Amino acid sequence: MSAAVATALIAGVAALVIVKGNDDKGDRAKTDYDKMTHTPPNPGGSGGSGGGNSKGSAGGSGGPDPSATKLETSGDVPTEYLGAWEGEIKESGESTGKIRRVVLSQGPVGSVVAETLTSDSDSFCQDSAKLKSVDSLLLIEDEDVATSIPEDSCSAVGEQTLRLGNDGTLAWSTTDGSSEATLRPSKSGGKPIPAGYVGTWLAKDAFGKPDATLKITIKQGAIGSVVAQEVADSKKYHCEGDRVLASVEKGLVVSPSKFTGGTPKNLCGPGTSLTFTSSGHDKLRVEYDDPDDFSDETMTQTFTRLD
Repeated sequence: MSAAVATALIAGVAALVIVKGNDDKGDRAKTDYDKMTHTPPNPGGSGGSGGGNSKGSAGGSGGPDPSATKLETSGDVPTEYLGAWEGEIKESGESTGKIRRVVLSQGPVGSVVAETLTSDSDSFCQDSAKLKSVDSLLLIEDEDVATSIPEDSCSAVGEQTLRLGNDGTLAWSTTDGSSEATLRPSKSGGKPIPAGYVGTWLAKDAFGKPDATLKITIKQGAIGSVVAQEVADSKKYHCEGDRVLASVEKGLVVSPSKFTGGTPKNLCGPGTSLTFTSSGHDKLRVEYDDPDDFSDETMTQTFTRLD
């Protein structure tokens, strides 16, 4: 989609669902990734940004669908702000790898006009926000957390600002200035996934485990909706789960897995988010850090098409 460049500078505030995390940079115990997704650990932790106090009350993928937000024809939101926007969150000026997505729809003051998404390596959060005022600032405030994967990993932060730039981007930041992002027009609609990613894929010796397989079926669907079902098997477990589409801007990014079935349940953890990129004919790849090594070595897991 595209957004027109504003002729006047308008500041705004958007809701953010912030990932709760641990800022401890010290030594970490190795995690047993002999579980559902066999996905690698997140070396930097979830790294909370902002300071929300409202705990996420809903887990899973039944929250709002940012890409499917209906754009009303009348309201108080400036036209230049309408649509889907996406960018990477920075904290204290440093890149975090977190994806921030805001979809703004039309509506009057007091109505819900924003659906938001925050995707980190080990969490996925969705929320919605109401328009509070449209004076010199576009002010909106978040509601309760709608989706938190894993459960209780997300919390809501009240007010943030959005400012339309002369280059057609939105400058987003929390009111305390601890987190910011440059948001650009993003894909939306019900079919954002490139056709080459749709299908069923299999990883053998999944994420460094010789006896493990991970089969994932990717279907078409809006960003913010469930688009993937997976089955993980080994001698120790059989686990099933769903994943939510987080982004298609730099590869296909899906959330950590929400458990839907399998045994034993304690070995069917959510793992981390996955970023798929094309790797030649009928192959996808996921890059990850070696879970058995504290170095920064990057490993590659290959998925081969089954259908």
